[in-house]
Amino acid sequence: MKLPPDWDEPSQENKDLCDKFIYETFDYSGTLPYRLYVPDSSDKVPIVLYLHGADAYGDDNELQLTMHDIGTVFVRDEWQRQHPCYVLAPQCNVGTRWSNLIMQNRVCALIKSLRKKYTNIDDQRIYIYGYSAGGVGCFEILKYHPNIFAAAVPICGATGWENLKELTKTSIWMLHAADDMVVKASYKTDGYSAHLGSRDIYEELRKIHPDLRYTEYKAGELKERYGINPHCSWVPGGQDNEVKEWLFSKVK
Repeated sequence: MKLPPDWDEPSQENKDLCDKFIYETFDYSGTLPYRLYVPDSSDKVPIVLYLHGADAYGDDNELQLTMHDIGTVFVRDEWQRQHPCYVLAPQCNVGTRWSNLIMQNRVCALIKSLRKKYTNIDDQRIYIYGYSAGGVGCFEILKYHPNIFAAAVPICGATGWENLKELTKTSIWMLHAADDMVVKASYKTDGYSAHLGSRDIYEELRKIHPDLRYTEYKAGELKERYGINPHCSWVPGGQDNEVKEWLFSKVK
């Protein structure tokens, strides 16, 4: 994937945070590389599934965390002191997608396997978040595996009409920039579209969804405030403690 010059880059601190994750692979109709952060706690704690975007596709088991800071926000010391949790970061290979049903089943089987291995994972507090292609993956996994996750934060994601109402079974807070041209906040501006951006999803479901939130960053806001491409809404999202506290308040 060719990245634009104003793409978000990781901080110097991110490497140290990446080093806190162990390296593993999981075999289930194919091999899935993944990284796992194991908290220093014997109490029942949540597990957070993080899905990276297309800019981190590969099989090196590194890029899903090193590409941006967003994959490591929940392993920072200040967060772990207040909210100890597992963080699971699988890597999707080039040529497939998180929205692929086999990949979805593989990821969900991995979560089930980890729950057996780490018995202090609270199965009532399994969370999911992701950006771009990972945001798409969040929506698709929630559609076809709606009974696993207590809450989700899809960032600059999109989906289609199929099984859309299944999203009402999970608490969701979406983040998107109004001027995102990589994955649009709305695909309905020119009439009917097979695609639904975050704004479209909100408009379609807000009257029937019991717990749906949507933050839309104004056009020009990400460029003016952070100097980054408007697709990179994971930057303000990762810094938003209100969103993160909301996520961790949810119980299935």
